Amino acid sequence: MSDYKRFISYIYGYDQGEKRENTGFVKVNARGGECRIWVHVKGFYGQRQKPYRVYVFRQKREKLEGQYLGELESRNGALEWNGVTQTDSLMGGFGLEESRGIYIEGETRVFAAEWDDYPVDVDRFQSLERSARQEGPREIREVRREQRQPENIQDTESSGKSSREEEKSDETKKENVLTADSESSQIVQMAADSEPEDPRKRQWEYLVSRFPAVRYQDASGVLLTGIRLGNRELSRIPRDKWGLGNNSFLLHGFYQHHHLLLLRKTTEEQVNYYIGVPGIYNEKEQMLASMFGFEEFRVLKAPDKGPSAGCENFGYWCRLLKQQT
Repeated sequence: MSDYKRFISYIYGYDQGEKRENTGFVKVNARGGECRIWVHVKGFYGQRQKPYRVYVFRQKREKLEGQYLGELESRNGALEWNGVTQTDSLMGGFGLEESRGIYIEGETRVFAAEWDDYPVDVDRFQSLERSARQEGPREIREVRREQRQPENIQDTESSGKSSREEEKSDETKKENVLTADSESSQIVQMAADSEPEDPRKRQWEYLVSRFPAVRYQDASGVLLTGIRLGNRELSRIPRDKWGLGNNSFLLHGFYQHHHLLLLRKTTEEQVNYYIGVPGIYNEKEQMLASMFGFEEFRVLKAPDKGPSAGCENFGYWCRLLKQQT
């Protein structure tokens, strides 16, 4: 990233996962490897029971992973936090370039800000310290088990015999466990080889469970299922999964028509997924679309409806989404 970076993002309250009123802002100023962060949440005139904690978060698989920054302090009817940390390691965690926004949690309320002002799926948030606490006790128990020694050691023939028998018994148990683990691993591997997991399917099922899906038919009679992706829907798709966020043709179509289509075509042989960019068909647009990987144009009709935008040449430039790991 560049040596100098400065921006302001607005903080919103969240109620049952839904974005509500604007409640403040966060200012970020990064220069010379040093990052200054100022968080300001307004409207706190009453007495608080527990401190509010602020995190900076990043997208990590299906989670929003939070690095703890500190506790907000009450100042003149507002909550504030000021801090200075390293740009490439925010409070010892990931860097600013990888971050996506901030998350604030109190006893009964949640606030969040996304650097690009998209809604935040606060239900997917998990702090790094919380994950560490969940894993820590098991690791500690394992270390203590390894360090534990017999309390009484007697140099007698009976005790030596007993120890040897216990060692043999332990070795037999270990061999049985290793054999069982090996067999289990082979079974799991065989299942994985026979039915490889498709991340596109997971993402599709996630979206269908939250947003309405519509059946379309193109001009050649092919049936597809589509999900209309506006600002709200796109904010809930992990950007590192769909991999088209920097495609200029896609961005141009989205800003012009304010939506995209995620399409699924099912046949007996396979299931394909497409991203559809809205637009008008002409030769110049076809040349531009093909340069960015959108080589197929489909005029789609929903049941009992005409073309999506009421124009004969209106349709969607489609690009096949390949499976990613």
